[in-house]
Amino acid sequence: VPEGFPVRHRSRRTRHILAMSPDPRQIAMPRRIQFLCLFGLYLVTLPVLLGTVERLQSIIQQVQYDDWVNQRYSRHPIVSAFHLVPGSIMLAIAPLQFMGRFRAKYPSFHKFIGCVFCVTSFISGLGVLWMVIVFPALGGWVTQVVTFVLVGAMFAFIFAAVQAARKQRFGLHRALMMRAYAIGLSVSTARIFIETADMFLALPFETTFMIASGMGVAVNVVFVEILLLRLSRK
Repeated sequence: VPEGFPVRHRSRRTRHILAMSPDPRQIAMPRRIQFLCLFGLYLVTLPVLLGTVERLQSIIQQVQYDDWVNQRYSRHPIVSAFHLVPGSIMLAIAPLQFMGRFRAKYPSFHKFIGCVFCVTSFISGLGVLWMVIVFPALGGWVTQVVTFVLVGAMFAFIFAAVQAARKQRFGLHRALMMRAYAIGLSVSTARIFIETADMFLALPFETTFMIASGMGVAVNVVFVEILLLRLSRK
């Protein structure tokens, strides 16, 4: 296809590649930088993924806990699995979408992973809404309200991102998906703050949980907005 040929007249696959990587510098990004980003995202996600596996094993084996925090999961195995299984899939596949070379070389697989991300995010989101209603939510009604707001925002970002992709506005699509992922990943960021607080502070778990959850969301949202601002200036 001639280099100056209008994008709308190119094949669908070629349009997707051009739109996903409009700046050649994104494709030329050193692989070591991309793998460092991938490693960093999985490093943040790993504790939650391992915790999810352990949680599911305890549910299957019907392990009995003395503390009420863990008892909630064993008492509600279906709703727990409804949230944990798709949520772990979402967190496990999402970092792959940040590999520029991967997107450019395998656009169809990139689209497939994106679809899986959207579906698992919606299922997991509905699961966590169900959980904060049937569980004794840590933080009570405050946690319930904040959870509904955050999950609603994630759903809105994903829906808007899908619409943007259909209109071939892939720059907007990427920004919206990054914002949705930032909200979903906040559970992993909060886990880091929770573990840190347990090591250095003598606070009740409920207090630590609420503060860490708020910090997890704030850190992720601020980081993504700063990153998007820097990208927009290039």
